[in-house]
Amino acid sequence: MELVLYSSKRCSVCAAIKPKLEEVAAKYGVELREVNIEENPAEAAQAMVFSAPTLILKEGNSEVRRWSRVFSLSEVEEFLNRIL
Repeated sequence: MELVLYSSKRCSVCAAIKPKLEEVAAKYGVELREVNIEENPAEAAQAMVFSAPTLILKEGNSEVRRWSRVFSLSEVEEFLNRIL
């Protein structure tokens, strides 16, 4: 499983949650990858991501769950706890 954080350089929330997401990913044994939507617009558009922060949990090439704009880390942890 992989968590993909779609972020922007201008997004202060993205910068603030990234270290916390790294901790959550390590706790649940999930890889965390960051994609800058300004530097990689094609990848963001392919994933239908148009705002930051957006966090997508993927299993292989399939999207399992998506959190966008306003979400809490506890929501992410609760979901990971349920499925793992």
